[in-house]
Amino acid sequence: MENPKIKIGQTLKKILKTLPSKPGVYKMIDEEGKVIYVGKAKDLKKRVSHYFQKSKTATVRTQKLIENIADIKYTVVDSELEALILELNLIKELHPKYNVLLKDDKNYVYIKITDYEDFPRIQIVRKIDDKKATYYGPKTAKHKVEKTFKTLKKVFPFRHCTLDIKAIGANKTLVTHKTIKYPCLDHYIKRCCAPCIPNCTKEEYAEIIRNVKRFLEGHHEEIIKSLKVKMANLAQNRKFEEAAKLRDRIKSIEEILERQKISDPNRKDTDVFNYTIANNKAFFNLFQIRDGKLINQENFILQAQSIQEEDDDDEAKQELLESFLSQYYEKTTNIPKEILLPHDPANKNDLEKFISKEKGTKVEITTPKKGEKSHLLELSYKNAKVFAERNRTNWEEEGDHTKNLLEELKSQFNLKKPPKRIECYDISHLAGTDTTGSMIVFINGVQRPQDYRKFRILTVVDKPDDYKSLEELLTRRLAHLKDESSEYNIKKAVKKDEKTIEEIIEKEKMLIDCRDINYKTFFTAKKDGKIYGFVREKIIGESHKISSLWISKKARGQHLGHKLLKALIKASKAKRFYLNCQKTLKDYYESIGFMEIKKLPKELEADQEYWNKLDCVCSHEKGIWFAYDNTKKQDKSFDSMPDLIIIDGGKGQLSTAEKVLKSFKLTLPVISIAKEREEIFIPGQKPGQKDSLHLDRTNQILRLIQRARDEAHRFAISYNKHLRRKRLNK
Repeated sequence: MENPKIKIGQTLKKILKTLPSKPGVYKMIDEEGKVIYVGKAKDLKKRVSHYFQKSKTATVRTQKLIENIADIKYTVVDSELEALILELNLIKELHPKYNVLLKDDKNYVYIKITDYEDFPRIQIVRKIDDKKATYYGPKTAKHKVEKTFKTLKKVFPFRHCTLDIKAIGANKTLVTHKTIKYPCLDHYIKRCCAPCIPNCTKEEYAEIIRNVKRFLEGHHEEIIKSLKVKMANLAQNRKFEEAAKLRDRIKSIEEILERQKISDPNRKDTDVFNYTIANNKAFFNLFQIRDGKLINQENFILQAQSIQEEDDDDEAKQELLESFLSQYYEKTTNIPKEILLPHDPANKNDLEKFISKEKGTKVEITTPKKGEKSHLLELSYKNAKVFAERNRTNWEEEGDHTKNLLEELKSQFNLKKPPKRIECYDISHLAGTDTTGSMIVFINGVQRPQDYRKFRILTVVDKPDDYKSLEELLTRRLAHLKDESSEYNIKKAVKKDEKTIEEIIEKEKMLIDCRDINYKTFFTAKKDGKIYGFVREKIIGESHKISSLWISKKARGQHLGHKLLKALIKASKAKRFYLNCQKTLKDYYESIGFMEIKKLPKELEADQEYWNKLDCVCSHEKGIWFAYDNTKKQDKSFDSMPDLIIIDGGKGQLSTAEKVLKSFKLTLPVISIAKEREEIFIPGQKPGQKDSLHLDRTNQILRLIQRARDEAHRFAISYNKHLRRKRLNK
């Protein structure tokens, strides 16, 4: 298909004329200033100009990209290898729309070994953030890694705690930051050799870590052989109990190795990649062969814009393969000597140099057409097809089936539009302790874990109160939404407001620090030019303190105080805010997200002493201190407006939700579902109508609501358990 005549604006024409014929990286930018594509080139002028020439082989993806280009920026580098590395870093940072992207780091896990410590820890982590440690990964299936982790602990009793343990002698250790009288449960169930007490020497522990590394690197026979020699020596010395333990370890390792599918003692360390394309995604399969054995299989999804299975564009497929390999080998910690591919990637030589540089030795990329290596590629392709088919249900959820279901939801609950974003809330506690709340999100009927949020309920302690807990949760969540219907104009005070603020302070007999009434530190809430509320930020030393919150009696009960505080906090660059108030207002500030504290910065202690000298009932001597963490300023999930809110509960929970929505003057659709009879409660039913709905168990609407409810319940319980474990381990 030939491109239609391409229209190029004057800005682009100038850029194309001035492009240098040198290696570099180019960024294509749309009208909104967003980078939509990042590419590299041996010759920037030739490569970029090629996009704007007529071509019979241009894909839909390329045509769409060209249509959206408003500007082009470029960086010249010294070599093609530098261009590849810079391109990779920019793709990872910017996530351009038209680049092929490996799924987000949150989907992968690594096994981390802190082998720079005297007694290294082995942990499952999400990121490579410690240059001194050794990592194995990335692994795509966390549950499989956890299973391997548990099996390894049975065989090699290493530690995974956070204790800082140092060796101070042949048989002595020092545990810093925490006093250890007894080892943890892992030692008693034979899952840790307990170097903390100490129960093993530094040398003995080092041998355990060496064995774990050899296992993860695929040197299984070497480990088994070593353990069998030790077992024989122990048996010969009549240490039968210790020999039996080694026998059990050997058996556990052999059980893991039974899963091997490929065995070729002559084969060198090899990675085998193949892929298939479906539904604008590339599904990759990887076989990792080490010491002639298949030690691992992984599957990856490459997100891409307009990649089609039927596209017969060799250049596009070469770029796809190159992009995947460069992103994968930038993440992985286990690089082989040989890589087998179904076809050559773009810039094969540069890619080989890049991967070889990452490994530190020569890596060879080959594309076999026949023989055993070709057979491995066919097997990898079959696994990629199976992986793509397994994910087909997810595509269907994003397709017509989901659209129809959302239309049914709109019709069933009389919504203005199909609910693209659904939020569901639940409360969890154990006999009133460690009360938590959850917010889970579905986008187009599909779970969106990155938008989930958890809440530690602050206003309910030691006794259960689901209604009050839910009220706090919804208040804290809905406070983030823009109140388009607000009749108050909230912004920084201006010079003419200073006199009015002083008059209100004097009239209301407010006990505030009058040493510095500077209008520039105040935020005001106005209506028709009149001030109905204000608050200010005081900077004392390096600390930021919120004070002087006042709301007119006429404006109370409308969350105006919440809105003022939110506006002040959002506008400030401070990472932490402090606030002092009377005990009667404790629940009010906790419901916003402030947490009571006992320890104050020195400058605030001095400020408090000033107030303590004041002989009055309202002095800060009677108050309590709070802090607010402002490090997470922007939260896209909280800033997004839900199209439908689901509450786990019955009429009472629904009434609580309606009350909070009303207080914020929000008219969002809300329903609740009671688990006992799977009743769906709907607000605002007309007289004579039932206030609850019973849907058939097979109804797809009910199933979607149940899925959301169950996920919210699971997420709230998991956080509750986490808080309990944390409290009990103190």
